Amino acid sequence: MRKRVYLDWNATTPLRPEGRSAMVAAFDVSGNPSSVHSEGRAARKLIEDARAAVATAVEGDVRNVVFTSGGTEANALALTPGLRRGGGRRCSG
Repeated sequence: MRKRVYLDWNATTPLRPEGRSAMVAAFDVSGNPSSVHSEGRAARKLIEDARAAVATAVEGDVRNVVFTSGGTEANALALTPGLRRGGGRRCSG
């Protein structure tokens, strides 16, 4: 029997084992990353470490790494740069 190839990556993307392990470890960190208590600082460190790792992987600037909750939010962020800066054309109607 031939091995099937998964091609429906628009619906879900299979996780690599490293990604799954990182997610499981992150689930054990509870705290609001905007808070100053130790739990919040631990959550903030986890996010900032991830941001730095992504920036390094893509040879980008850590200030340009933005995490979103999903594809719709990411698309809106990418497609509305003029709105974020307060300039550019705006659609009306």
